[in-house]
Amino acid sequence: MIKQPNNSQPGYADRAYPLSDLTRALPPLSAYQAFVAAAELGSISKAADHLCRTQGAVSRQVQQLEAHYRCALFVRQASGLTLTAEGHALLKVAVGLLTQLVRHADVLAQSASVLTLRLPSTFAIRWLLPRLSVINLALPKTELRIYTSADDAPDFTTPDVDAVVVRGAGHWAGMDALPLFQERLTPMCTRELAVSLRSLADLSRVTLLHPGHSRAEWRCWLDHVGASQIDPESGLVFDTLELTLTAAAQGHGVAIGDPRMAKERLETEALVMPFNEIAQNGLGYFLVFPSPRAAQTKIRALADVLTRLAQEDPSIPAR
Repeated sequence: MIKQPNNSQPGYADRAYPLSDLTRALPPLSAYQAFVAAAELGSISKAADHLCRTQGAVSRQVQQLEAHYRCALFVRQASGLTLTAEGHALLKVAVGLLTQLVRHADVLAQSASVLTLRLPSTFAIRWLLPRLSVINLALPKTELRIYTSADDAPDFTTPDVDAVVVRGAGHWAGMDALPLFQERLTPMCTRELAVSLRSLADLSRVTLLHPGHSRAEWRCWLDHVGASQIDPESGLVFDTLELTLTAAAQGHGVAIGDPRMAKERLETEALVMPFNEIAQNGLGYFLVFPSPRAAQTKIRALADVLTRLAQEDPSIPAR
């Protein structure tokens, strides 16, 4: 005798699985995502890079599925991973399930007309906010939600972020990365302090202000101008460029950064650029989102307006 489902919800099909089966313990969705990524890419390490997880975490999630289904899903070889027969069968089910979930989420996201954008705090304050009215006009039926983060990794492991602005080299597996502009570096300080900087050697007598623990920005610029006598490891370290520029405007030393992020301060002469030399470090600002989202109307609209505004923005403010 077939047990009939005890479910009064409309559309619950006759002879479908009873609620007790649908709600029994299953591996987490993230384990199926790890399995699909490993199967598609043929490698645990490549799957980890794609998912922005550790290799150990992805390996454990695949092992969790193998323990649940009591079978091997991959044959592990030096050349990579090969699916077993059981792995092929599960991959078909997992891809179908994840595809339906993603499509449903996209439908809900488009109907809700909410776009969540995460970006670096200095970029948000100094570049995006002055252009916010134009951006909103380009997204007339979309509620734009803005969050800031000091993390330069495009992490989409949580479902509440649609796109991110990332400072980096522009290469992230499984992501579309649309270039906004390349970062350019030059020192900035108060006019009073700039008077004492008649040559590069004078930088040895002032405090260097760093917008990150790596101190890479000052090292790049000093290498570019050949100022090997200046120690790029000296000075004060801050966790954001905004703090670094604020400290420079208050006379605490000489900051290093992209003049775009100091445009207002340069125009009011709260900061000046004491040297003409501009260095490029190979990094830039990119609008990043998972490749499947490229077809979403709200993502296309955001990409169009940000790239247009970036192209219109002069690389170096007038001095």
